[in-house]
Amino acid sequence: MPGALPRFVALCLLALALSLLAGCGGMDVPLSDSRFKAPLSKLEVVRTLVSQRDRQLAAFKEKNLADLELRGFNLSGVAFSQAYMAGIDLREAKMIRANLDGADLTGANLAGADLRSASLRGANLTGADLTGADLDDADLTGAILQGTNFNRALLRRITLKDAVLYEAKFVNVYLGETNMGGLDLREVDFRGSDLSNVVLRDSNLEATDLEGIKFQQADLQGVNLKRANLEWANFSQAHMQGADLTSASLRNADLRGANLHLAKLAETDMRNARLRGANISDADFTGADLRKANLFAVTALRSGFSWGDLRGAVLSKGDFSSSSFKDAKLRRSKFLRATLNGTSLMAADLREADLRGADFLEADIRGANFLDANLGGAKNLFKAKGLEKARNLGDINW
Repeated sequence: MPGALPRFVALCLLALALSLLAGCGGMDVPLSDSRFKAPLSKLEVVRTLVSQRDRQLAAFKEKNLADLELRGFNLSGVAFSQAYMAGIDLREAKMIRANLDGADLTGANLAGADLRSASLRGANLTGADLTGADLDDADLTGAILQGTNFNRALLRRITLKDAVLYEAKFVNVYLGETNMGGLDLREVDFRGSDLSNVVLRDSNLEATDLEGIKFQQADLQGVNLKRANLEWANFSQAHMQGADLTSASLRNADLRGANLHLAKLAETDMRNARLRGANISDADFTGADLRKANLFAVTALRSGFSWGDLRGAVLSKGDFSSSSFKDAKLRRSKFLRATLNGTSLMAADLREADLRGADFLEADIRGANFLDANLGGAKNLFKAKGLEKARNLGDINW
């Protein structure tokens, strides 16, 4: 039958086309998607802007602006919601209070752009470059910021609730007064940045490299910093209640005046760390390395230092009431006028320790080694528990 085969092939192709269309619907790609609309030209954009004297009325909602070169344009107050703007060049553009909600800015160049108070809720900024941009007070709620470059940008008071920040770059920036609480920040690059006063409550920074970062007066309550590199980081006056720093490296970190109540610091490396005046009550330092750390005048009620290494540490004038130093290494440590009321020093190595003026009321010193320790002016030593089972008390310097 002549012509039957071509008709059959045509019907097959039609069926295939219909199935593909149905598949697109299954992928949830709306027909009105701005990606599939005819792209606007630069001239059309200029005409629209010129025709609207009041920029607040100019709108490119759901338009296709991909790959346009709009460098230095004044787009303040302009609406770009749901627009397709992948690869667009907006370097140094003025976009104060612009509406970019839901816009696709994948790979866009926004270096040096002025985006103060702009709304970017739900926008896709994957791989976008915002180097040196001004985003003060911008709203990035729910934005996709995967691999986005914010290096040297101004980011004060920005909103990042529910944002995706995988591999985002915040190098050499100040994030003062920004709320980054509850976010997954494990792969974010914060090198050289200042996170003072930032809210990071309940955020996940596990195993993140944060060496030398400033967290002064930051809210780090409940934050996950397990195995993080925090060497030389500054946490002075920070709020770190309940923070988990298990196995983190805090070598040479500054924690002066920080609140570490209920913090988890087991197995941490805190050599030469500074904790002067910190609140470390109910904190867990089990097995921590605190060699030569400065814990002068800390408040450490009910804290755990069992099996810790505190050789050469300064613990003078600290209140360690009801804390445990069981089996701790305390050789050559300084406990001048420290409060050790009810403290467990069972089997602790206190050789050559300076314990002058320390208060041992109800302390448990069974098996503690006091060889060559200085206990001049010590208080209530005879009211300590297990006095007869302590080692080398007969040869100490009273």
